[in-house]
Amino acid sequence: MKKAKWENTAVIIPVFNAREHLDELISRILKFFPKEQIFAINDASTDNSKEICKKYDLNLIDFPVNSGKGFALQKGFQAAILTNFDFAFVIDSDLQHEPEEFPNFLKLQNEFDYDLIIGKRDFSYDQMPFLRVFSNSITSGIVSFFTGQKIEDSQSGFRLYNLNIIKDFKFRTRRYQFETEIILKFSEKNAKIGFVPIKTIYNDEVSHISHLRDIIYFLDVIFYERFLMKSSRKYRKESRRKKRRKKIINSLRS
Repeated sequence: MKKAKWENTAVIIPVFNAREHLDELISRILKFFPKEQIFAINDASTDNSKEICKKYDLNLIDFPVNSGKGFALQKGFQAAILTNFDFAFVIDSDLQHEPEEFPNFLKLQNEFDYDLIIGKRDFSYDQMPFLRVFSNSITSGIVSFFTGQKIEDSQSGFRLYNLNIIKDFKFRTRRYQFETEIILKFSEKNAKIGFVPIKTIYNDEVSHISHLRDIIYFLDVIFYERFLMKSSRKYRKESRRKKRRKKIINSLRS
């Protein structure tokens, strides 16, 4: 089992209109990782986020049309895999997460060989807006039910991924529900999922999340991954079994 080290781990930053915090975020990340290990995915920002990334000479993937956070992460994972990284941090660009907590993730991964580590925020009302507490609690509870293990924060944007598992996945979603889809896929692979406490920070930035819309998308992901895909896999498995049986019978007849 490979361990996550500073040198074999990339950092992926999904970026959308993040000029207010992006400069500071990148400066703080660079205290831990060289620019060659940082991948910024600019999701058609209309501000100067792209120019900020260029200023630091990061690995920049620039979308001409807004394609969603999930799609940005997928392209970031692909780029990190192609450049032979084994692990990747994902950290949001709005400074709701502190790069100074990177070492806590690496320490936990090295100790327990986790394939996915999610930063666990404080869901108390004095730390997080009410609607966020409500949606996070509901979605984390539902994901916990369907994965058979306690998922303490299903919507956190601060994570450490084992890329050797991700490279075999085929994803369906492109927006915020992607972060739920990927947890379900890790669970289906019986991958080890762990959690590390992180600071809960809410700035005055405009949220790009629509709570009602994204809860509907979330339920769609759950239904697809846990019912349609499960039925499809069961059908394919039974079909392969029938083909093998037919092949054996035909060989015995000949």
